[in-house]
Amino acid sequence: ERGTLDAMPSTRAAEPPGQPRRRQRMLAAMGLHRGGRIDEEELGSAILGTVVGLSTMVAAGAHGTLGQVELTVLVTVAIYWAADCYARLLAARGAGRRAKVGSVLRRQWPMVEAAYTPLVVLLVVVLLTGNLRVGIFAALGVGTMVLGGLGFFAARRGGGSRSEAVGSSLVSAGLGIVVILLKLVLH
Repeated sequence: ERGTLDAMPSTRAAEPPGQPRRRQRMLAAMGLHRGGRIDEEELGSAILGTVVGLSTMVAAGAHGTLGQVELTVLVTVAIYWAADCYARLLAARGAGRRAKVGSVLRRQWPMVEAAYTPLVVLLVVVLLTGNLRVGIFAALGVGTMVLGGLGFFAARRGGGSRSEAVGSSLVSAGLGIVVILLKLVLH
C-alpha cells in the first residue's frame, strides 16, 4: 500500500554486469546487506548511524576504557535509532498514515548495524596494540571509508552518475574527516 512508510519505492541506476553482486558483497561486509535489496532510506540510516557512532566514540574515548567506549557507542546509537523510529511513527500518524511498527524498526535498523564495523576495528586494534587512542583513530579511519562507500552507493541507487556518486562519496567521507579533526582538536 502506497500510504504507509514501509512501502517506499526504490530506484536503481544503470549498472554494468557484475556491479550489483560486488555492491552486495561490500554491503554484507559492512553488516548492511541481508539478502534483499538495500534502499536509499536504509543507506541514509546507515550514514547517520556511522556518524553518530564515530562522534560518540570520539567523546567517550576522551576518558573511557575500551569497554566503556564500546558500550557508550552501542547505547547511544540504539537511542538514536529508537528516537528516529518513534519520530517516523509519529510523523506518519500526524500525516494520517498508519505505519507498521515492526516495519519501521526493521527499516531503520541499519543505523545500529553501521556502528558494528568501527567497533570491531576498535576492539581488534586495541587488543593488538594495547592503545585505545590508536584503536580510536583506526576505527575513525575505517568509519570514514565506510561513509564514503555508503555515500557512493546511495547516489548510485538514487540514479546518479558515477561522477555524482564520487561527489556524494566525498561529502559523506567528509563527515568522517570532520569527526577525525574534532578528535585531533579536542583530545
